[in-house]
Amino acid sequence: MIIYKYGKDVFEPQKSAYTNQEVTTKLSASETKILQFLIDNSGEIISREKLLEIGWPDKVVVPNSLNVAIANLRKAFKSKNEIIITIKGAGFTIANNTFIQQQLQPDVTIDSEQHQTEQLQPTDSLTKNNTANTEINNTKTQTKNNAFPTIAKIGYSVCLTVMLAWVMLWASSWQSPPCVTVNNQKICGNIELLNLQKLPQNLSGKNTVYIDTTGKMYEKI
Repeated sequence: MIIYKYGKDVFEPQKSAYTNQEVTTKLSASETKILQFLIDNSGEIISREKLLEIGWPDKVVVPNSLNVAIANLRKAFKSKNEIIITIKGAGFTIANNTFIQQQLQPDVTIDSEQHQTEQLQPTDSLTKNNTANTEINNTKTQTKNNAFPTIAKIGYSVCLTVMLAWVMLWASSWQSPPCVTVNNQKICGNIELLNLQKLPQNLSGKNTVYIDTTGKMYEKI
């Protein structure tokens, strides 16, 4: 099963659910399709027409249906409304590297009938029982002798896991500015202020264009 993580938030498409630190929100089928498509195409500006086609395939709906779906998704994000960015006159986008895709492995189940059959198999003789009991007693003695090293190993593993988790959390906080790609031109910064009509026509496409807090664009050479 594939899930998408944004910090501690989790989006599960197969369950049509988005979980933040407070609550799990059940999404509609259309909202799930729209969010997954935006995530899978992060960094690209997706038109309203395309999202209507993705959310409601083979159906005719009013354009306002998309506005309602986007609003519901932003409610699920709680304070993270900037996840889905509106590009005026163009559509919507999710910046690159916002979500991290993970593949969950299915749980391993044990055949209970086979397990019970193995437990109910009789022993061949009393001698075997005595031998088995002797081996068990020896194993218990050895386990007691090795108890302290085992506890030390467990403690070391726990400390190492905590350190790795802290490093990953620290690294995730140092994210590059959000970026999108328009006509093979990479644009970063305050992309919610992007106005495609004011995008310079003489851009080379080789350099990154940055948008400052006032909406002004400049090319980094």
